[in-house]
Amino acid sequence: MISTIKTAFITGLKFWKIVLLVYFLQLLVAIPLAMQVWHVLEASIGNSLEINKLLPGYDHTVISDFLKVHGGSITPLIGQLRWALVVWAVASVFINAGVLFTLVKKTPNWLAFWTGGATYFYRFTKISTIFLFILLVWTGITILPYLANLQVNLETMASEKTVLGYLLVLVIVWLAGFVYLFCASVIAKTAIIELGLSTWKALKKGLGFGFRNYFSLAGIFLAFTALQLLALALYWWLEGKSGMVTVGLVVVFFLIQQALVFWRLMGRVMMVGGVSGFYAEKTI
Repeated sequence: MISTIKTAFITGLKFWKIVLLVYFLQLLVAIPLAMQVWHVLEASIGNSLEINKLLPGYDHTVISDFLKVHGGSITPLIGQLRWALVVWAVASVFINAGVLFTLVKKTPNWLAFWTGGATYFYRFTKISTIFLFILLVWTGITILPYLANLQVNLETMASEKTVLGYLLVLVIVWLAGFVYLFCASVIAKTAIIELGLSTWKALKKGLGFGFRNYFSLAGIFLAFTALQLLALALYWWLEGKSGMVTVGLVVVFFLIQQALVFWRLMGRVMMVGGVSGFYAEKTI
């Protein structure tokens, strides 16, 4: 597993051109919504001091009053967000297909990315929908019953710590299932590219291989998740030390934020490459 993580890390660095392309594609998806948010802030909310009341922390009364005053301005944003989510879902499937194709074929160039995205978009849409459905079922089994009985538990249990303890356990269980489904999804898609399997055969292979090698795959997932969390913690530390108190620091931290986004995308490429590479090693 250690060698797989090392190889995936080096591979991610070599695929920086693919990561850069993904960065700009996601930026293009985000720009329309960001422009709408900017117009709302400039036209209505930005001219009001009500937003300052939200800064200290959560207050249900303040939020309710805020929505009553500026609800008309926020409604268009909700409509834009609905369509943005649809566009994001479509773009996400295409991007994931392109990235995984370049990783499997070991060709870090943009032509391969577009070829992979176009070739496997439809099949990846089907299998992604299936895994999303399974994740929703898993969420319904683990988290929703707890939330449905949360008020009753708070009233009947002796301590709120017990209620929160149960929640923590359930979150850990849910995350364990999420990691399994994520890795199984990558393996199933890799099998489609490498072996040309049908959707259901690839699904079976992904779930089976993921179950048999769960701890190794979870180790790969957690290793690259830890790298991203470390970068985020470093950013928070830098911001806490200086903060965006001058125009120059605003520019500096904006660039750092974009570098953090780029690193997050690279970390995901490393993670996907690690899971896919581990599967390839075990099936040779």
